[in-house]
Amino acid sequence: MRRMSFGLGGGAKLTPLGENNQASPPPYQAQNWLRRRLEDAVEDVFRAALQRGDLASAEDLLGVMESMHARARVRFSSERRGTALMIDRARKELDSRKSRRRTGPG
Repeated sequence: MRRMSFGLGGGAKLTPLGENNQASPPPYQAQNWLRRRLEDAVEDVFRAALQRGDLASAEDLLGVMESMHARARVRFSSERRGTALMIDRARKELDSRKSRRRTGPG
């Protein structure tokens, strides 16, 4: 039976119910794109935790961002432009929020 594609790069196909769907792994570019998006998503959740005042979660997420950055630096043997700067800014923002919380409004 003929497979049909919906124009999503061949990723979405209709197959008969009895046919075995063996998905091939995505190409390297797709994996790289997903990894970059994951880093952005973690940063977005970190920012949301800061805005809501959940500093414990923000601190955990900062640790996740730092470990993601360290693994990427080892894996690719290079520094991604702006990532270290973004982590430094995030660390400073978290520290300033913590110090404001300790001293209270005022």
